[in-house]
Amino acid sequence: AIINRLKNANLGLLDQNAIEAIYQEIFAVSRNLEMPQTIAYLGPEGTYTHQAARSRFGAMSRYIALANIEDVFKELSNKEAKYGVVPIENNTEGAVGITLDCLGKYNELKIFGEIYMDIHHSFVGINENLKEIKRIYSHPQGYNQCRKFLESHELSAIEFVPSKSTANAAYLASQDKYAAAICSKIAAKLYNVPVLFDKIEDNAANKTRFLILSDIKNPKMPNCKTSILAHTAHKPGGLSFLLEQFKKENINLTKLESRPVKSKEFLHSFYIDFEGHIDDE
Repeated sequence: AIINRLKNANLGLLDQNAIEAIYQEIFAVSRNLEMPQTIAYLGPEGTYTHQAARSRFGAMSRYIALANIEDVFKELSNKEAKYGVVPIENNTEGAVGITLDCLGKYNELKIFGEIYMDIHHSFVGINENLKEIKRIYSHPQGYNQCRKFLESHELSAIEFVPSKSTANAAYLASQDKYAAAICSKIAAKLYNVPVLFDKIEDNAANKTRFLILSDIKNPKMPNCKTSILAHTAHKPGGLSFLLEQFKKENINLTKLESRPVKSKEFLHSFYIDFEGHIDDE
C-alpha cells in the first residue's frame, strides 16, 4: 500500500519499477537492522527465484540457495530459515506442480506474500558465431518460452540440453566454446558469459508469480488474498457444491487449479486463491 501511494505521487523523474526497487531496498535494510533475516530460495545463485527474493528482501539478508523446491519447504519446516521463496505459476507455462504438492504436504507453513516478476530471457555464449553452436543449455521452461526466437535464427534444430536451472545453464555455457544458453542477464553476468541477444522470450508480457513462505500469519490489511487446498467428495457435483459456497458468501476466486492426490488413485485436490483475509467474517 505504501509503495502504491509513492508510485501515484511520482513526478515522472523515475519510472514505477525504479521507485518500487528503491523503496523495497529501504524497507529490507530497515527490517535487517531490527533482525537479520535468513531467506531460503530455489537456487542456484542467479536464478529468477533468487532475483525475486532479492527484490523483496534486499542485499543485506542472508540467502540460502537450495537444489529443489521441496528443499525450501524442508528448510522452513526445520526452522533453518525464516522465509522461503518458490515459483508458483508462470502466465505462459502454467502452475508449478511441485509447489502445489508441497503446500499440501507442509501444511504448517503459510503463504506470507507473493512477488510478480517480469521474466526476460537472454541468449548467451562465449562464441559469437551462431553457426558454430552445437548445444543450447537451459531449463526446459525457459527453452520453451523462446521457440520463436530459436526458429527465426535457425537454432531450433540444435541439440537442447536440459539444465537444472537457467543459472546452471549460464555456468555450463561459460565452460563450453560450442554452446550457448538461455538464461537471465544477471546469470550471464554472474558467470561472465556475453549476452548475444536480449529479451528473446515469445511473450513480451512473460511473468512469473513467486510465493513467500513462512510460519508467520499475515495481519489483516486491505487487498488481502487467501490460498487454500480443498478436497471434494468423489461424486457428481462435488466441485460445484464447493464453488457454490464461495458464491453464497460473495467471495471472488482469483485462481482454481486441480492437482492429483498422490496417495489415492484418480482423486484430486483443488488449489484456490480468493480475495480476503482468513480471519474475515
